[in-house]
Amino acid sequence: MPSRGLFAALLLVFTSTLGYAQTPSPSGAATVWNSLLAPAMDPTKSAHVENVTIVRDAVRITLLDGRLQLAQPVNGVVFGAVFHGAGRVEATPPNALEGQQLRLFTKQDKLNMTFTEATFSFTDGFLDEVSKQVKWQPSGPAADDLYANRQKDREDIGAEYLPRLFKSVLSPNRERTAYFLADLKTKEKGWVEVRYDALQPEEVRIGRWADLGAYRVHDVWMNFPAGGRDFRHVYDDPAARQDFLIPGYQINTHLADNADLNATAKATVQPRYSGEPILLFALDSNLRVSSVKDGQGRSLEFFQARERKERSQSYGDYVAVALKEPTQAGQDQVLEFQYGGKHVVVKVGSGNFFCQSFGWYPTAFASEPGVDAFAFRSNFDLTFRNPKKYSLVATGNKVSDTIDGKELISNWKSDIPLATAGFAFGDYKITTEKVGDVTVQVYANREPDDLLSSIQKAFDNPLSDLARGPGGSHMSTVSLGNLTPAALGKTISIETANTLRVFESYFGPYPYKQLAVTNIIGSYGQGWPGLLYLGWFTFLDSTQQHELGLKNQVGLTDFFRGHESSHQWWGHRVGWKSYHDQWLSEGFAEFSGKLYVQYRQNQKEFLTQFRKDKELLNAGDIKSHQIDSLGPIWMGQRIRSSETGPGSYQDLIYSKGGYVLQMLREQLVDPRNQDSDHLFKDMMKDYCKTFDNKPASTEDFKSIVEKHMTRNMDLDGNHKMDWFFNQYVYGTGIPHYAFHTSLDATADGKTHVKGEITRAGVPDTWKDVIPLYAHVGDKTMRIGTLSVTRPKEPLDLTLPLKVDRLSINDHEDLLAEVKQ
Repeated sequence: MPSRGLFAALLLVFTSTLGYAQTPSPSGAATVWNSLLAPAMDPTKSAHVENVTIVRDAVRITLLDGRLQLAQPVNGVVFGAVFHGAGRVEATPPNALEGQQLRLFTKQDKLNMTFTEATFSFTDGFLDEVSKQVKWQPSGPAADDLYANRQKDREDIGAEYLPRLFKSVLSPNRERTAYFLADLKTKEKGWVEVRYDALQPEEVRIGRWADLGAYRVHDVWMNFPAGGRDFRHVYDDPAARQDFLIPGYQINTHLADNADLNATAKATVQPRYSGEPILLFALDSNLRVSSVKDGQGRSLEFFQARERKERSQSYGDYVAVALKEPTQAGQDQVLEFQYGGKHVVVKVGSGNFFCQSFGWYPTAFASEPGVDAFAFRSNFDLTFRNPKKYSLVATGNKVSDTIDGKELISNWKSDIPLATAGFAFGDYKITTEKVGDVTVQVYANREPDDLLSSIQKAFDNPLSDLARGPGGSHMSTVSLGNLTPAALGKTISIETANTLRVFESYFGPYPYKQLAVTNIIGSYGQGWPGLLYLGWFTFLDSTQQHELGLKNQVGLTDFFRGHESSHQWWGHRVGWKSYHDQWLSEGFAEFSGKLYVQYRQNQKEFLTQFRKDKELLNAGDIKSHQIDSLGPIWMGQRIRSSETGPGSYQDLIYSKGGYVLQMLREQLVDPRNQDSDHLFKDMMKDYCKTFDNKPASTEDFKSIVEKHMTRNMDLDGNHKMDWFFNQYVYGTGIPHYAFHTSLDATADGKTHVKGEITRAGVPDTWKDVIPLYAHVGDKTMRIGTLSVTRPKEPLDLTLPLKVDRLSINDHEDLLAEVKQ
């Protein structure tokens, strides 16, 4: 263990690496920040404790035997404590969903673990709670460094607890901003955290930081609202506990040929509560803030996380701003941020730049799953300066485009508030299509990026092939052609335009005046309002994809483009309120991508794509858990964890979310109408119109479904879809059905049917609406639905026509395994 002097020096080095505003002598805010970062313990506030209890809702922490010592107060607030000895943490899950997650991570039905060390960070009633149970003694050591070490460890992994504590310590309303964090060194799972945050709709969180490949991720064991509130409705008003909203931005950005980004962002801040001196923002830590000013041009103190550079693990992306005067609710103020840096824009080839879609301008701070940024909208006025040899495209409508010397200056404004803003620039070839009044433009790079160049060289290097010798493996003799995205630009523009035509017929009007599409080096896609970033692979033709060994070409082209295009509706026209509701975006986009495949390819390929998703849901994760068993799709990003693997979130939420919409579509099919999907289209258009440019929750969507449900969907007889959502959205399970029938032709040309349908693999209370299909020769017709509410249902009916056989699940009407 280092000496006290050496430890102080180490803390000084650590503190100096954080980007806070420097002043000749620390101000009140800087003094508080430094004290929280490197706290000193109070030797006059130490106590031997026995059976001291700390209760936060359903969590009970007991200090069985040991020593508790407080940190020295700052700003008149005692904010920290350390414990050495024996303790126990216990918690009872408040509902079955959280119980399922707790078992996944701990194999316990109720949390019950012992610990030997702990740190406590708090601005709530912890001090009073403990002081009633102990007698403080002036006998504590002055050199206990446990709290400081844990604070440093948390900052190193980007936990971002420090700015949240900082805000609460300086808040005059500590009831509204109350914060409690217990960091417990357990025998069973190492350091485990219990957090109570009054600014979160789900105040109580239990979990730990764990390794996932090269990263440390936060495994959330339980996360729930205090006081037994209905977990389905705690995010009904996503702005309820927000400190402030940002209704408008004016951002001036300079982009250099070496990919440096420098910007001045003016954010109109709309406080929702009075008296707050600290506002928390998020900004990529590679963009270093040089100044923050208020509307009067006064420089404000700010505190920024350390610069990430190329480090895989972020130190956090926060900027804490100390105001000159506390906020006044409803009184807008403009804050001006000046910042710049590298790594947010990266040069990836001649005329090719990767422009990060997140984090390039300051947004409201959100350090953990909760209210989502896509729940809010802002007006954007964006001005860009970039080398004139490159084209630039951004969200919003282009207002002006001028040349100033060697630079191109363009201005882009949103005509309606948007959830986010982004841009792309490079040496592009631009192609254009029209869909009614909507302009579709593809900005495709004229030259290959570094990845495509390396692939091209590998295929075009005959010396490398010759060097392998007669027995070596050789590259294909088929020419790859020119691997430039621009070569497929026209195709992409036509296909993107076609996706809009399909989606407008199902979901209603496209929400913007134009849609721009550009290629990126990443193997993913991103749908921003009026701007799509599409992975390099979708800019390859079928021969190139085949030669590169890329399988599921439909998935990489028609489906992928449809998925990303549909985010103009799912995520932008209709947002989502919290991380629990993100399946309404990704699941719906997954369905939409397959819907486009149905129209672009055929019904067979459409069903093939769904069956691949079913295989994913039945497959195992990195620890052989069945994907569907990892949790409900309502769990959202919590599904991704050290226990489940990096791909589990997408495998579950995307795949099952898409199935949910497909099942609802099939339940609404009207086979008597020329457009059998008209009821489904009506429902989806109503959903988009009701929540046009607003966020929706799972319960909001459920209310729309109940508005449009048909009689055959009312399995509980109460005009509610609780049975369906409880099973497929708030629950887990894939039923297994066996369907057996015998058919007897009657003398009058009818068919008598006897048989049964049995179900296994799910609780006996499970229910399903199952479409029934009749086959006559080479024709198939849907003749009705079966309401299956028991594990075994007998069939005895007469059909008014002669049929050859009956079947179920012909159109993947069910997320189920079926034998028939």
